[in-house]
Amino acid sequence: MSRKSLALLAFCAIILSGCATAVGGPGNTPPPQPFSLSITPATATLRGLTAQQFTAKASDSSNPALTLTWSVNGVPGGSAATGTVSVTGQYTAPEFPPSPNTVTVQAALTSDSTKSATSSITLQNPTPQLDTLTPTSIPVGAFTLTLNGAHFAPNAVVYFGSTALATTVVSGTQITATGTATVAQAGAVTVLVKNLDPGGTSASSSGLLAQVQQPNADISVSVSPATATLPAGSTQVFSATVTNTTNTAVTWLVNGVLGGNSTTGTVDLNGTYTAPANLPNPNTVTVTATSAQDTTKSGNSGVTLQNPVPILTSAAPGMLATGAFQLTLYGSGFVNTSFVNFGGQILAANFVSPNMITITSSIPSTQTGSISLSVSNPNPGAGTSSSITVQIASGGTPQNSAAANRFLEQSSFGPNTESMNQLQQTGFDIYLQNQFAAPISPYPDPPPVINPSTSSIQPQFFLNAISGGDQLRQRVALALNEIWVTSGDKINDPVGYTNYIRALNQNALGNYLNVMHDVTLTPAMGHYLDMVNNDAPAAGQHANENYAREFMQLMCLGLNQLNPDGSFIVDNTGTPLPTYTQDDVMALGRAFTSWTYPLKPGAAQQNHNPEYYGGPMVAVEAKHDTAVKTLLGQTIPAGQTADADLNAAINIVFNHPNVGPFVARQLILKLVSSNPTPAYVQHVTQAFNTGSFNGYGSGSRGDMQATVAAVLLDPEARRGDSSGTLVLTDGKLREPIVMEVSLARAFHVQTDGSGFTGKGSSMSQSVFYSPSVFNFFPPVSPIAGSTLNGPEFAIFNTATSLSRANFINSIVYSNISSNTKFDFTPVSTAGTPDQMLAWLNTMFLHGTMPDQMKQSILTAVNAVSPTNSSAQAQAAIYLVTSSSMYQVQH
Repeated sequence: MSRKSLALLAFCAIILSGCATAVGGPGNTPPPQPFSLSITPATATLRGLTAQQFTAKASDSSNPALTLTWSVNGVPGGSAATGTVSVTGQYTAPEFPPSPNTVTVQAALTSDSTKSATSSITLQNPTPQLDTLTPTSIPVGAFTLTLNGAHFAPNAVVYFGSTALATTVVSGTQITATGTATVAQAGAVTVLVKNLDPGGTSASSSGLLAQVQQPNADISVSVSPATATLPAGSTQVFSATVTNTTNTAVTWLVNGVLGGNSTTGTVDLNGTYTAPANLPNPNTVTVTATSAQDTTKSGNSGVTLQNPVPILTSAAPGMLATGAFQLTLYGSGFVNTSFVNFGGQILAANFVSPNMITITSSIPSTQTGSISLSVSNPNPGAGTSSSITVQIASGGTPQNSAAANRFLEQSSFGPNTESMNQLQQTGFDIYLQNQFAAPISPYPDPPPVINPSTSSIQPQFFLNAISGGDQLRQRVALALNEIWVTSGDKINDPVGYTNYIRALNQNALGNYLNVMHDVTLTPAMGHYLDMVNNDAPAAGQHANENYAREFMQLMCLGLNQLNPDGSFIVDNTGTPLPTYTQDDVMALGRAFTSWTYPLKPGAAQQNHNPEYYGGPMVAVEAKHDTAVKTLLGQTIPAGQTADADLNAAINIVFNHPNVGPFVARQLILKLVSSNPTPAYVQHVTQAFNTGSFNGYGSGSRGDMQATVAAVLLDPEARRGDSSGTLVLTDGKLREPIVMEVSLARAFHVQTDGSGFTGKGSSMSQSVFYSPSVFNFFPPVSPIAGSTLNGPEFAIFNTATSLSRANFINSIVYSNISSNTKFDFTPVSTAGTPDQMLAWLNTMFLHGTMPDQMKQSILTAVNAVSPTNSSAQAQAAIYLVTSSSMYQVQH
């Protein structure tokens, strides 16, 4: 290294050492301090839902713009349980404090979370808010209060004056409390709510006043009549007289229960008592009126309940063959102890309702002519109805068991031992004659209730479907219910839905024209598809088209023009021709104007009557469109009444050539087969158009008896009655509703109709609750992986297939409700497992069980202890009825 280099290095070292010694010296820049954050305030105490603004400050004042992340207990932004904090540092306490009741609010640099500061917050209960108190008038003695407001903590306590009451916090907005008012507290007493610790010393609501009534020894209550003797199911109006007070209001009880119940009878707010359908034990009840002024004062009436005298009006079937039979009797005054004198044979009746009972027995092969029968009720109040007769059938064309089984699957809700015997002996024609003459199973008027619901009449459907003697009518009515759809999802009025179902039942074996007319005017349909209050449109406007469109598309015609065999009429390019145009929809909507709800009793007629379902809709002529209308190429003249226009429009649609094949195919799909041939459809169309089939029908177009007879008796429906004619693509998947009822009928269920609805819902078919106007499933729904149509498969999936199996599991090994009992003794007493399977094969598979299936089931049944025939029967029933062989109706 040169001397110059050494000199340069020495110079640099001197300069560097000088710099080092100058650091921090006077006149130089000081070194930076360590960075820190602080939060203001450092601590806070907050009540629920109150807020606190926090600010964060850095020790380095030269950098005031900080990007911070705010958190509560380590959660950015906080949570509902610990409170929330905004991006600007505003913290809002939760309504009620967590446990423990301290939380930490933290601010941290977003770029460096190690640079942070915290504040500790102590949380307290909010101050409760008391808005209303019920009742405000309290008698001396025990009482219950309901308090409504806000911010009631889980540990809130109600104070009645200075007395803490037994308190139940229903929610943050409602509390109930019970206590006992003393004579010394007579007068105004302050009622308030306290939220206890944390923060309980001052967490009290404002007070409301309750008035403790001074007991009046002179108040008395009497009930008239003081005693009564009533038949089951009847009513009695009681009146209460309250003396020595201006407050004459009373509450009504039966056997100490406010309003009563179905076992002892019910009483409404006006004192009208309705006796139960069946006698309680003991058969005496007490109807009580209690003073609202002083609940220690009451009056009573003793009611003795007796059986009514039964009235027998009809029986179905009216013509019986010898051997096993089941007979449905209709009338009134039936009870669960009724019995029947059947040609001198005393038979216990199966109680269905006060209007329907059934009997099961056997007629000797030597019996001919007619048999007289009557119904008796035992004491107390014993009585006997007048007699009616049923005829012993002669002639007919006997059928084998397979034919009888298949025909009953198609024409009823399913066979049982008795109906199988009857049809085997008498044949199809006598069965149809019986069914066409059978009385209509009743849908009684729904009782008035506080919160009415269509669900309340669902059990009646199952009672009628299981026990009704008019099986064919009800099966067709169900099909119509799935074409002319309304739904309890929108029609939540049991009266409205009952009247709609009655219209379907009344016309199911009448004429399709009457179906079209009567269902159109039900307020249920009017409300569901918006025809109700559909006024004549203003100039340039349109009438409501919803019902008009669905009337043609889904209920009468379909979208495309049809040949008599149900195939589409096409143009020269092969394109189906539309049935109607938008102009037709508009014209029909105008023809359907001016209809409103029926007049509610006691109300005055209005242009738009209030919602009410107790009769057919009524027209308001001033709201009707009276101009000329052109519908499906035909003219409805101007100047007609609303009723005349409606009838003219319905007749035009009814006489359209599409109606026959449309109705024919729909009924075939719902009763017999998902894949009918064109020839089958055409045969039924001809019966519809002519109103006649093999001697059935009136000869009028649209006759439903002729149409249904053609559906059931067509050679295509009957092929399969013997094994050699079975076609595997025939048949249909059983609807869940039909499957439920079929099993109930086969096993003679004892039920009040409960349990079936919930199970049907899990299988996507809750009766009366179609999810849309398109029904539970559409009429055309291809089965996946095939060219076959399978409408019911639209609601068949993994979940619903398991629900079907679970329904069967429930009825076999458990129950679907406490009041629904299936009788499996015909299987358990059939004999060996082979004989058990033979019974099930005949009843459910019309003798078509494959050998491989039989051997598999026998293996499973034989694995059950042979000493337990009931368990063997259960296994056999479950395996047969849950199989695809049964689930698909062939």
